[in-house]
Amino acid sequence: MTLLTWNPAWETGVQQIDEQHRQLLTQFEELLVAIHENHPEERIPGLLAFLSDYVETHFSTEEEHMKATRYPGLIGHKAIHDDMRAQVKQLVARYLEDQSIVSEGVLVFLSDWLIGHINDHDRRMASHLIRFNSWGS
Repeated sequence: MTLLTWNPAWETGVQQIDEQHRQLLTQFEELLVAIHENHPEERIPGLLAFLSDYVETHFSTEEEHMKATRYPGLIGHKAIHDDMRAQVKQLVARYLEDQSIVSEGVLVFLSDWLIGHINDHDRRMASHLIRFNSWGS
């Protein structure tokens, strides 16, 4: 099983956003653990629901900060968020239809996507936020 331990190298320098990123990775890790349990159906539905809600909370937070600072990459960044929102909603819907659909591979893909997003798009956004609002850690 892949461990999704937070790496300080992924920090953006914006404390609120970094805390939310850590929470998202923790939820992915919890899902990975639940998949390997003898009775994952007891934990997976709640974890998926929390993850789905938290993705929305996190992306909305970032988008509010981008709007408030007139971040020039807002439209593209939001489009990427919308894609991730859709992927998580699809994962939840597919799970409700077939509980075997949530696999380690799906979660590793989503966590890799999130880490890639943090290291690329979120770093650029955070640099802008820090420059225009002094919101650093």
